[in-house]
Amino acid sequence: MPIIQNKTSDEIVTAFTGDDTGAPPTSVTIEVITDSGSKVRVYIPNSSATASVTVDGKKV
Repeated sequence: MPIIQNKTSDEIVTAFTGDDTGAPPTSVTIEVITDSGSKVRVYIPNSSATASVTVDGKKV
């Protein structure tokens, strides 16, 4: 179930970090290890750059 929908990258970064952190962060990176041991990395830039997802270092 998505927790954030129809938002820009900078709105997502602000949702995770707040807006009172001084200089705005350049991105948010979320890393999780699945039950099977795979490492999933979600990179969300605080700009119009492309977000990315990798699984065990391979871009999906």
